[in-house]
Amino acid sequence: MHDQTSNIKSIPSTDTLAIRAKVAIVVPATNTVVQPEMELMRPPGVTNHVTRMVLPPRPYDDQEAYKKALETEKGNLEVALASVLVCEPHVVAHGHSIHSFRGDANRALEEEKRLESLCGIPFITPSRAVLAGLEAIGNPSKIAILTPYWPPADEMITNFFEACGYEVTKTYGMKSVGPTAVARFTAEEIISAFEQADHPQAEALIHVGTNLPVSALTALIEAKFGKPLIGVNVATYWWALRKIGILDPLHGMGIMAQK
Repeated sequence: MHDQTSNIKSIPSTDTLAIRAKVAIVVPATNTVVQPEMELMRPPGVTNHVTRMVLPPRPYDDQEAYKKALETEKGNLEVALASVLVCEPHVVAHGHSIHSFRGDANRALEEEKRLESLCGIPFITPSRAVLAGLEAIGNPSKIAILTPYWPPADEMITNFFEACGYEVTKTYGMKSVGPTAVARFTAEEIISAFEQADHPQAEALIHVGTNLPVSALTALIEAKFGKPLIGVNVATYWWALRKIGILDPLHGMGIMAQK
């Protein structure tokens, strides 16, 4: 572990604009969606503070190398944290989803605890946030999943939810040709992809992949498919607020975000 954060723990403070809380947000350097989407969700009196981490490339044109990267990839998360914890946030929201969906619920909880110990404040991992979102809407047992990923990542995410006790009726990956290309999928392409991912038995839709611009489409997708949608960015920001006692509904962000 990089030791830049070994002596840096956030001691939260408010200020003139952040009269309620400061939210630190860590995103991959290539991600252009998390920051604007979470800014749209920001309640009055809360301010967001974004830091970026560099990740090694995940070669989509070599599926064996892609799978290996999923298992071994380590970015400079600790370095990114060191640059944002000094602004004294109340919570950290991690805007990088895929690696938090490795293993099972116990592994996800252990990773959350490790990062919270590192930061000294709540640390929100996307997988744990999505699980909290599912619980908030009554824990439907059958889910369908949409990702921007390729089969090795889709398999990993499917295995995670199955290990957590959910029946995955279908997982559909959009096969993005690189990290920045994820953000270029249009609303029409995303809705069409949800049509591919949906399944008659699915009781809820799940979106994983933080650079896929789904959040603003949540209400439209829920109305079209007649099912709740737990999108990873909405869930992560919603759970970050709930963890620090801010219960404002996130208007336009779906059923879960009103809980």
